[in-house]
Amino acid sequence: MTATRIRRVLPLLVGLAALAVASVTAASSPPPTDRSIKLDLIAKLGQSPQILILGDSRGRQAQPSYIERLTGRTGFNAAVMGGTAPDAWVFTRYTADRFPGQKRGYIWFVSAGLAGDIPDPRTEADPRGQRYLQEVAPYLDNQPLKVDWPTHPFTGYRPDGSLPGKPWPPTAEHITAVKAQAAGIVARIRQNPPVSPHYDAKRFQLFEHLLAYMNGRGERPVIVFNPLYPTVYAELKRHGDPVTATSLREHPRVGRHRLRLEERHPRRPVQHAAHAPLRRRPVSRRAGALSWAGRFGL
Repeated sequence: MTATRIRRVLPLLVGLAALAVASVTAASSPPPTDRSIKLDLIAKLGQSPQILILGDSRGRQAQPSYIERLTGRTGFNAAVMGGTAPDAWVFTRYTADRFPGQKRGYIWFVSAGLAGDIPDPRTEADPRGQRYLQEVAPYLDNQPLKVDWPTHPFTGYRPDGSLPGKPWPPTAEHITAVKAQAAGIVARIRQNPPVSPHYDAKRFQLFEHLLAYMNGRGERPVIVFNPLYPTVYAELKRHGDPVTATSLREHPRVGRHRLRLEERHPRRPVQHAAHAPLRRRPVSRRAGALSWAGRFGL
């Protein structure tokens, strides 16, 4: 092949090679998820959020702007669909590294059982998630977890990680439907009363490790149990609410190690946490275990 022909063909070959590499990369790259999208939003923040909201889909409803009006402190909503302790660890560590040397408060929405230790594949798929999950590998349960990968992920979060729009009052039809669903749940509880589950102690290790990490930074999180529909909550309480009771009994190590947190279990679950008042007064079952951070008056 002559030098002239080589010069003519070379740009074409380089272009085809670049196209092939781009195609392979696109095919191997996982689609964006609420994890990667919210990590990207944290990377774009100009200043550190003073309150980081963690948790699952219930926590996604919380509005940092509302909390700022109540407390005067800025916030970021890092709650994600199906979020558990591994997700909370990733967002806590990433925010700490993104804004080194700056303390913040935490509002962590949890369900009965406190927090799982199985990493979500959507979190593992992000390089930042992989990095921080490696830090706590001994505390993770690596059994496979099946999740739904979004075909068209929602990307309309506000810069503070919150969902756009204002909550609208439910319609009469929606209220009737929810009441019917709640009645069905109550009927099933009465038919098969809940019993105390057995939790492996390993389940709580990451939860406690994250609390210790926060405490080591001089931070005390507010732990909020996700609210339940009033009739469902009342029926569970009638049976002793064994799942929640077991969750609280199974982590006495928190008290022994003097880990500082605030637990808040909703007494009136009808009001959603996103619109509940935040009071600046320490209340807890443990003396000396609390922070300034206030509590959700649910």
